[in-house]
Amino acid sequence: MKDNNVDLVVLGPGTHMNWLLGFNPYPDERPCMLLIGKEKEAFLMPSVNAEDARKRTDIAINSWNDENGPDQALKEALLYIGESSAKHIAIDEAMRSHFALILIEALSNPSYEFTASTIGALRMRKDQTEFINLKENALIDDRAMQAGFAAIKEGVTELEIGEAINKHFISEGAKPQFCIVGSGPNGAFPHHHTGDRKVEYGDAVLIDIGGRKGTFPSDMTRMSVLGEPPEGYLEIHAIVERAVQAAMAAAKPGAMAKDVDAAARGVITEAGYGEFF
Repeated sequence: MKDNNVDLVVLGPGTHMNWLLGFNPYPDERPCMLLIGKEKEAFLMPSVNAEDARKRTDIAINSWNDENGPDQALKEALLYIGESSAKHIAIDEAMRSHFALILIEALSNPSYEFTASTIGALRMRKDQTEFINLKENALIDDRAMQAGFAAIKEGVTELEIGEAINKHFISEGAKPQFCIVGSGPNGAFPHHHTGDRKVEYGDAVLIDIGGRKGTFPSDMTRMSVLGEPPEGYLEIHAIVERAVQAAMAAAKPGAMAKDVDAAARGVITEAGYGEFF
């Protein structure tokens, strides 16, 4: 915070808070924020969540109820941590917008940024336990994908394939996060809503899935073909594979994410398909 001239970091219930504390209160419409100052920290907490939170943390809790609203409790929390006059704050980018708005109003319109230079920078540095959890989730995703491939048969619906995938996630103790199955023409839509279209012989089937076990979710997209691939499919697949290999070669310590993207994008553009990427 000091290095980036940040007076206050503010987190809502979600992945940032859970990573930092090991828990987060139930996320609903009631303003709930962890306020981290340069010297002290405190919660703004709805009274309905306060009792449970006190069992999980010794961080000071400034609670409020529906009758009185959060404004006074927020002022008291800011005063407690010594940041009532914070000039530059870092706001959880996934936090509800009205949480951020009442905070900005309470601080007389400070300048702000999101969390990339503070908790975001910390979260990028994985420890060994986190690496293990990431790899565990990736392997579960691999096996869920194989379950999806095994379910692809003529006459089976996208929803039935998705059900087989989600059942596999659950069988390994993971919670399904999303499941996109696009068969035939539906595979042209990257975020197609899995539906009741039945797979036909010769279909290319796009599967985009993710699950979560522990801290980190997985995210994987793969293709399968039932029978003989459609005309031009193998050509496009080869271009995409070259783009993937170019991106992996560019992904080295110190490389910018935009440079990795450019490496992949360049291969596809050179092949004449840049407008479709």
